[in-house]
Amino acid sequence: MSRFLALFFLGIFLPGGLSLKCYQCSGVPYNCLETEQTCYINQTNCMSQGHTIVDGEDIVEWTFKGCSQGLVCNETAFLDRGSKKTYITSQCCTSDLCNAGTYYSRIPVASLYCLTCEGDPASCALQNLTSLQCAGVQERCMTITTANTTDSRTDTVIKGCGTGNLCDLRLEYNNGKETLYTGVSCCGKDNCNNGTTTVTVNEDPNGLQCYACKDMGDCLVNNASKIQCTGGMNRCMDVVAFPSDKTMMRGCCSENMCLGLSASLAVLPSHKRHCCSGNLCNNGVLASYYRSSAWSTRGSAYTLGTALLLLLLTDGLTALL
Repeated sequence: MSRFLALFFLGIFLPGGLSLKCYQCSGVPYNCLETEQTCYINQTNCMSQGHTIVDGEDIVEWTFKGCSQGLVCNETAFLDRGSKKTYITSQCCTSDLCNAGTYYSRIPVASLYCLTCEGDPASCALQNLTSLQCAGVQERCMTITTANTTDSRTDTVIKGCGTGNLCDLRLEYNNGKETLYTGVSCCGKDNCNNGTTTVTVNEDPNGLQCYACKDMGDCLVNNASKIQCTGGMNRCMDVVAFPSDKTMMRGCCSENMCLGLSASLAVLPSHKRHCCSGNLCNNGVLASYYRSSAWSTRGSAYTLGTALLLLLLTDGLTALL
């Protein structure tokens, strides 16, 4: 399964008590074999998600159903990578087994033109950039700028078509070995995403301290490493594998990343991301993440944009099947 789908489904499978019943399945829309699933207490919605990938003359359609926290309810996203176009829509309901029946992604039409580029700020500010006609639900021209300050600062820029739920996002994280700051800017007129863009970097300590490690091996050896959070990184994060609950990464992050958005993290379906707001609260004690004073969540999130942003800042979409 692609990193795109992996991160997109981050909000679906989380632990807790048991309550709502939903249908779950994964398959083609016309033959998605439904079974009943009992949800955890923090999963208050039954969700259906439709995916359509158009690759030249080939079309692949897929449906996912299951329990959800409601972070990606009733939203639409679209990604255009030239010859390959990806459409994703979601639909939620709140009563037992309400997500029954066939569900396809919904594909509206747009006609905006946007400049496209992947490179450094200077090359993406040139006057001879390619103009792309947007499609699907893409109603914004978008510029995504990332500053990597791990050693010395390196800026990268991506321009293209996108959806409005990505606009004005700030995504930041520091795992003790790597620090990234990402900003997203949007506009709504033809080829308006021209010129040079920058992302601000705030490296002033904000008073929060978190445990930090980069990968499972590092987390096993350096599970007591501590870092000072800076700028807008107002949450501690802990990414763990399921069902082993082995820590894959810890560190500081901005609140949007706690909702499933990521500047560059590739989180697998078997990984869970937990966030909390107290000093050194990302200690791996699972119960602590669900205390009312520590657990960071919101009823509405930009999580459909998650997948798009992850794709734009990593290697791109891999095959569904």
